[in-house]
Amino acid sequence: AITRAVKMMDLFGWKDWTDIYPVHFHTLPEEELTPVLENQDFKILSSPVQHMIPTIGIRIEYKGGDFVIAYSSDTSPVPETVRLAADADVLIHEATGSTFHHSTASQAGEIASQAGVKALYLTHYPSTENIGPETTRNEAKKTFPGKVFLAEDFMEIEFKGE
Repeated sequence: AITRAVKMMDLFGWKDWTDIYPVHFHTLPEEELTPVLENQDFKILSSPVQHMIPTIGIRIEYKGGDFVIAYSSDTSPVPETVRLAADADVLIHEATGSTFHHSTASQAGEIASQAGVKALYLTHYPSTENIGPETTRNEAKKTFPGKVFLAEDFMEIEFKGE
C-alpha cells in the first residue's frame, strides 16, 4: 500500500515541492480500531472502510475531556464505520450520493443512528441545481434524530464535552 501511495504522490512531483511539511509513510494493518498514535492529549485509532482503493476511517479520543470524534472517509455504508463511531460526540461522514463505494446522506444518518453519535457533520456532499445542500441535510435528518450539520471548507468545530 505504501508503494502505491508513493507512486501516486510521485505523479504530482511532490518531492520537488518547496515548503512542504515532512511526509513519512507508515503501514497500518487492515484491522478494526488499530492504534495509530497516542500521546498525553489524545488517542487515534483507524478502521478499514470500503472504497475503490484501500481506505481508513479514524477515531480520535480526547483524554481528560471525554470527547470523541470519528471520520468515515469515502466509504460504502459498512458496520466498521458504526463500530468506529460508537458513542462519538461527532461523526464526520461523507454524503457523496449513491455512486460506487460512497454513501448517501440518508445512509450517513443511518450509520450515525446505529453508532449512537450526538452530532453528524456531512462532507463531500453534492451541490448541484437538482440537489442543494439543504436537501442533503434534510435527507440525513430522516434517518438520524440528532444534530446534522453541513461541513464547509476551513470550518472549525470546537471540541469540548458537555
